[in-house]
Amino acid sequence: MNPIRQLLHSHPHWGAVQAIYHRLFAHGYKAFLAGGCVRDALLGIPANDLDIATDATPDQIEQIFTKTVAVGKSFGVMRVIEEGADIEVATFRTDGSYKDGRRPDHVTFTTPEEDADRRDFTVNALFFDLENEQILDFVEGQKDLSRKIVRAVGDPHLRFQEDQLRLLRGARFAAQLDFSIEEKTLEAMTSMAPVVHSVSGERIRDEMGKLLKSKNVSLGLQMMEQSTLLKELFPWKQGPISWSPSGTKEVWKNLSLFLRDADDKNLKSSLDMLKLSVKERRAIEESWILWRKPAVFLQQRLGLRLQQLQKPGIRWALEVLHKEDVQSLEIENLFNENRGWGETLPRPFLNGEDLKGKLQGEAIGRTLQEAYNLQLEKQLSTREAALGWLAQYLGSHKG
Repeated sequence: MNPIRQLLHSHPHWGAVQAIYHRLFAHGYKAFLAGGCVRDALLGIPANDLDIATDATPDQIEQIFTKTVAVGKSFGVMRVIEEGADIEVATFRTDGSYKDGRRPDHVTFTTPEEDADRRDFTVNALFFDLENEQILDFVEGQKDLSRKIVRAVGDPHLRFQEDQLRLLRGARFAAQLDFSIEEKTLEAMTSMAPVVHSVSGERIRDEMGKLLKSKNVSLGLQMMEQSTLLKELFPWKQGPISWSPSGTKEVWKNLSLFLRDADDKNLKSSLDMLKLSVKERRAIEESWILWRKPAVFLQQRLGLRLQQLQKPGIRWALEVLHKEDVQSLEIENLFNENRGWGETLPRPFLNGEDLKGKLQGEAIGRTLQEAYNLQLEKQLSTREAALGWLAQYLGSHKG
């Protein structure tokens, strides 16, 4: 078995793909693997997902299979549930006009050759014929793989007019595959860079997240800079553009590193554009603040630092500083203190009921915080000791 077949056959969903293929074939339809999984197999990379392209229409797919999900039926895209796997099965199609710069107004079901012609980049327009187990290449995608270039299918201006996110996808695929961008494709990216503002923040966030966890992030960022996409989206980001591997695949963590050198105004505008969740945005802001003044954080008393360390952004910021050998001894000591408490910090010995009728307003919060700090600093080891401390504290703070 050649390496391409071996990679595809070893995929955990190969059995489901075979079952779908045989069912389609039995009804007189073709079935090809399509897109990224074929590209990755040719590069010797295990694929994430196996997607099928067929000449069966969505209605016919619904009739043939018992479990289907019409995720994009009007665009020819269905999902078939087979052997516990969720497989995308799309009908060969050509696209109508893209008035919104994102999706076609209509599609026409057609041939594999025409389907390849409407895809974004040649390396993503390859098929694997499941009947003959052969590669089908109508756009010289294999040649571009061997040359290690990202090239738009057909007229690059037209491809980018259809879906402006493809501008960013070009830079992302350069980073992901460690490929250069073909000259005319890069020229089109540069001339059309201003229209990237029509792309939604959510799509920009997702594409930047993929770029920042890619094989060669520095190359992708350089392509963004060279095409002026970086200037359009993050005008405050000045060269030289470089990137140190972060060791994480989490989008918010990589975005926090990308935004690390922004000032407060540019951080806010970038976060507003990227449409992050409240939790992710808060974590990035926490990291950014700590990175600006790590000494201020590390000078706080131990109890406060331990509580702050439970926040994802604070922990991530400290992990990065520790890796960079910035005040690493103090950070290591804090991590050791935290590990001493196990998975989570203990519940406070005291609560609001213990102060009921004794204090009012903000004084309740300050007193409980002080007691919890002492507990975390191991000066109070039992609830009884905490109650004894409280009695003395209230006695010394009368009035």
